[in-house]
Amino acid sequence: MSVKELTKLTVTDLFREYKSSFKEYWQDHDETVNAFRKKLIEGSLEAERDMFICSRPYERSVVRKDYRNGYWERALILKDGRLQIKMPRIRGGGYDSEVIPRYQQRIDEVDAALMKIFLYGASTRLTGEALRPLLGEGVSAQTISNIARSLDKEVERYHKRKIEDRYLYLFLDGIVLKTKTGFGSKKKTVLAAYGITIQGKRELIDFMVVSHESQRRWEGFLNNLYNRGLIGDLLGLIITDGNAGLENAVDYVYPKVKRQRCWAHKLRNVSNYLRKKDQDKCIKEARAIYNAKGRHEAVEAYNKWAKNWRTLCPKAVRCIEKDLEELLNFYSCPKEIRIKVRTTNVIERAFREVRRRTRPMSCFNNTQSIERIVYAVLNHLNDKWRIKPLKEFTQNA
Repeated sequence: MSVKELTKLTVTDLFREYKSSFKEYWQDHDETVNAFRKKLIEGSLEAERDMFICSRPYERSVVRKDYRNGYWERALILKDGRLQIKMPRIRGGGYDSEVIPRYQQRIDEVDAALMKIFLYGASTRLTGEALRPLLGEGVSAQTISNIARSLDKEVERYHKRKIEDRYLYLFLDGIVLKTKTGFGSKKKTVLAAYGITIQGKRELIDFMVVSHESQRRWEGFLNNLYNRGLIGDLLGLIITDGNAGLENAVDYVYPKVKRQRCWAHKLRNVSNYLRKKDQDKCIKEARAIYNAKGRHEAVEAYNKWAKNWRTLCPKAVRCIEKDLEELLNFYSCPKEIRIKVRTTNVIERAFREVRRRTRPMSCFNNTQSIERIVYAVLNHLNDKWRIKPLKEFTQNA
């Protein structure tokens, strides 16, 4: 090529040439690496067979246990594609290999990657396709479901583990999810407990999937926590949304602990008793109650608000009046943390993550599939919070 022709080459031409050469190089490199892997794995399998039958090839031995019987082919999916492996065989039948366990089709790292993609929000079908560019093939939706079932033992251990009695504040709430039945979908409720420790660590302590939310179900859940160690000796407040069954269950299991009614839920209830044109003004004035500097000022703010609205909206005033003491219990806490314990917003934010993850499914196959996903989401949040304590709590612990 002349100097004149060379000067006519554009950057695009040069990059195209580089890209072509780079692709050929890596293709050759991959083939070399795969050949080495195949040789290494098959060599390990051969050595394992020698140890099992207590004899090397063509060796006469008085301690021989069996005889070689050729090979059979099987595929193994590695992190960068499928590899055909020659599996040694013996005359006496099969034996369990520790190099490649029976029925294993993928290495553990591939299964772990597929599990993470699934738990981060992809459907089983999309998860199976996610690693196709790396593996060179997709994985069936049924295979992803089978991989997800490996979480069952972890979920069981999570539900049975001992719980340390180290929580200052306990938030209780539930979320509704759907499961499939032969007659359409059916609602299931996930009861959950969120705690803040004396060190300021946040933790989703446990959850329970039940058919519906009721006092008996909440009692069963709370008794389970109590029997596993959450006695409540350090508890200062239990924050709830006002569900009657939950309130009664808390009174039964933790009768000595003060309850804090969620202001967000309470104001939603108040708005149901107001005319649409009065809602914004009335709710805005009611917020002055929980924004007061102290309990005494909060009571004064309530009296002022009640005086203004009792004639016009008596039911709205009665809605706050009957639970005023429990609505003001958060004033017994240090000022810095009052905003966090006057509502159930902290556990609601965790539920939003559950909803985000479960949105692609819309409906679960069964209770076990709910358990797996909820456990995975809550475990992920706990791992993230473990290294990030709440400063407001640690400063006042």
